Amino acid sequence: MKRLIAWDTSSKVGALVALEWDEPGALKNPSGLPYRLVSEWTLNVDAAQHSERLLWGIHQMLEACNWKLADVDFFGVGVGPGSFTGLRIGITTARTLAQTLGKPLVGVSSLAALARPVGLHFADRKERVIVIASSDAAKGELFALVGAARSLKECVALSDGDFPGLWKRGVEEEVLTPAEIVKLVKKKLAEGASREKALFVRIGEGKTRYSDVWKTLPKSKETEVPIPFIDHVQGRFLGQLCFEAIQAGLARSALEVHPRYLRVADAEKKLKSGELKPSPMESPFKKKTDH
Repeated sequence: MKRLIAWDTSSKVGALVALEWDEPGALKNPSGLPYRLVSEWTLNVDAAQHSERLLWGIHQMLEACNWKLADVDFFGVGVGPGSFTGLRIGITTARTLAQTLGKPLVGVSSLAALARPVGLHFADRKERVIVIASSDAAKGELFALVGAARSLKECVALSDGDFPGLWKRGVEEEVLTPAEIVKLVKKKLAEGASREKALFVRIGEGKTRYSDVWKTLPKSKETEVPIPFIDHVQGRFLGQLCFEAIQAGLARSALEVHPRYLRVADAEKKLKSGELKPSPMESPFKKKTDH
């Protein structure tokens, strides 16, 4: 029996999940899935409070599963894009626990986890449904995943340096202004329009921001999602992506998993531009000796 615990702290709503599955060749899970959902938690907090609630949530979930931390075979984490603070907390916790226990860690796209249930719901529709999954990136921008629903079933994690990914071509994950997202969606709606009807759907916290810009998309082509709690990452779908990543051989040693910020922090920008001086090698308070 293999066991996984995973979490995502890319936004104000944290998701935690525990899965287990049998070794290959064992009896199939009665649910029809290749794994069993053991526990699922949601932590609705401000991103800055993940530091206070995440370890508590992991402990409570392990207690609910009747597992010890040493029983876990794989750790999983949403690597973003999303809140700088939230990602640092979630990924640092995952790296620390996996490294300490000598267990592999798998990182998956937070936006792909957000979009997965919508992708599954619309994948078999006759119409081509373009999914816009977005979260607030501040500064007039959004972290956005844009792609056809039928392609999202194959989106788990983008390649990272020398490490392979599991991603469908034609699905974009970028930090964009709302106007840039609208332009991209209009382009995708127009592609193949003569062959099949195209619709779009918006999910995530970004859909409630920049309403004036969203109104420039054709309202007649927008469809609703009859799925509850669709605007935040749900643990079961995060777990599904982590399971698929493990089966695809994407698990790594803990220190090889990094956050996907999509843009550099303000401090790094200022450092590169010369607005922020690097810290001195020596303390300015250190007394110099005379020669």
